[in-house]
Amino acid sequence: MEDATSGNMTGLIDWIVKVANVYGEDARILFYYAGHGIPDESNGAAYLLPTDVSGKNVSGAYKLSRLYATLGALPAKDVTVFIDACFSGSRRGNGMLASARGVAIKAKNENPTGKMVVFSAAKDDETAFPYAEKGHGLFTYYLLKKLQETEGNVDYGTLGDYINKEVSRRSIVVNNKLQTPTISPSPQMGENWKKLKLSK
Repeated sequence: MEDATSGNMTGLIDWIVKVANVYGEDARILFYYAGHGIPDESNGAAYLLPTDVSGKNVSGAYKLSRLYATLGALPAKDVTVFIDACFSGSRRGNGMLASARGVAIKAKNENPTGKMVVFSAAKDDETAFPYAEKGHGLFTYYLLKKLQETEGNVDYGTLGDYINKEVSRRSIVVNNKLQTPTISPSPQMGENWKKLKLSK
């Protein structure tokens, strides 16, 4: 869904829940988000920012912990989340979305639950940079590149290593700043997440 509003985002996630409840363990859920993330400056909580919500007020934004709790409770076989966003309040180019002080904020970590693994574009107070000439974020570009090259037949451990290496290298050379993709499996997944693949 392009340019999702707060209502769009809530409605789509509700639809995912309904589908997963009907399909049960036959379902494999893939949730992908590319856009802005912002922190609540009062407590560091991370939010996804819909297109109709201002970065100066998180009341209409979608709390990341709510997303993880909702998706983690699904009866699906597994849940994969790709987030091409950062939660420092920084824009993908210059300037800030959230902080009036112009200082990036370190959002508190949210932990995946259930049978979930989360691939994130950047850690802590880093920015998720664009890859302008490719029309994607750096994270999305290398994610799609590897999936296209392998036709999806790549395990998550290999995919994660590739994204981390390529995004980190490209960002430090082009942007002169670190961008370090992270992978966060839920405790229930243990090391099993590394063997998962998007293809059957």
